[in-house]
Amino acid sequence: MNPSIATVLAAGPVCQLADAEVFTGPDHDEPDPVRQARESRVKAICHTCPARTACLDYALAIRPTEGVWAGYTARELSGLAYLLGRFNLLKQVA
Repeated sequence: MNPSIATVLAAGPVCQLADAEVFTGPDHDEPDPVRQARESRVKAICHTCPARTACLDYALAIRPTEGVWAGYTARELSGLAYLLGRFNLLKQVA
């Protein structure tokens, strides 16, 4: 499967109706408590989004370096991608 932004948009993402900066905020320019509060609000929105699965597939494919995608920060997505890669490698060996 080759996820695309069109697939995400077709699923009707909630973020499409919100201020994009809330989701992609300037992580490096925010004090930690402000960033953490923003990310918590965004994650709550993502958890109810009908496009969450499509968004996660897309985010894992493009490996974003900032923002919140499908309820995960870029750093969390990086860790998830690593674990999924290890899992797929183990599946191939088994």
